[in-house]
Amino acid sequence: RMADRWARCLRQVNGLIKVVEKQSRKVHTAIHDSAREKILQAEKKNSRKRTKTSESKPVHPNSLPSPTSKTPEIEKKHVQNLYNAIADSWDRTRYKGWPRVDEFIDGLPKHSLLADLGCGNGKYMGRKNAVVIGCDISERLVEICRRKGFEAQVSDALRAPYRSNSFDGAISIAVLHHLSSKKRRIQALGEVIRVIKGGGHGLVYAWALDQGKCEGDVGARQFPSQDVYVPFHLRADYTDPAKHPDIEFNSEKKSFVFQRYCHVYKEGEIESLLLEAARGMGSGDDLISVQETYYDMSNWCVRFQKLRDS
Repeated sequence: RMADRWARCLRQVNGLIKVVEKQSRKVHTAIHDSAREKILQAEKKNSRKRTKTSESKPVHPNSLPSPTSKTPEIEKKHVQNLYNAIADSWDRTRYKGWPRVDEFIDGLPKHSLLADLGCGNGKYMGRKNAVVIGCDISERLVEICRRKGFEAQVSDALRAPYRSNSFDGAISIAVLHHLSSKKRRIQALGEVIRVIKGGGHGLVYAWALDQGKCEGDVGARQFPSQDVYVPFHLRADYTDPAKHPDIEFNSEKKSFVFQRYCHVYKEGEIESLLLEAARGMGSGDDLISVQETYYDMSNWCVRFQKLRDS
């Protein structure tokens, strides 16, 4: 009798397992069909917009701002709104800092206060030797920083919410190439200089026009001009297609194609702008000293020291 009871129990358990497996297959099929339906709807809606997007496209001169513009529409649409849309995808892939930027930060005195102007998802913020405070124009990227426990504020890098002469160092990494006029680039560099105290150091990175200069230059690109749109592919299964009705859909890659505005730099251009920004602060020609200009990770880079308070 005991054996019969165990046999009945086993049959009942096996029956329950089969029911669960059957329901699991139904749920999996429903999820797969729903995702596929969203992709097909997006593909149909954007079928008239499909073009090749593997190459960067030049920006029409009329799209660039006049000198009196505050936050130009091209930056709102192709920088700020873009990074808000792709923030989660960006955070999944941009998590490791570049070695020479890490080297700069690790070379600061212990317990230094560092400003990260354009901090993105905070990949340079969690440091052992420095307290890092960051700001970014993308609300979604700042949310990601805060979820990681970092101190970050939503702010335009041209108007950093920090006191003058208060940081031991400041960095601007991959920010300057998203600014669409010379005046705005100089203003952003002036902010990097302003927040650093006398004796402190700064580091600026921005995309180079002539990439592929070094062996192993990962992700090197060729640009048709200095002002370009650079495509970013956001996979359809990482987003809700209904949120991007006006964004081109690439059916081959099953992705939405966002166009990032970039101004890419010639050799010596960043250093020249940095010195112009320092002179524009009314402190003469001896406010900063450029210590090194170099090429790294497809960027032109400038490391400098602020010689005295401004």
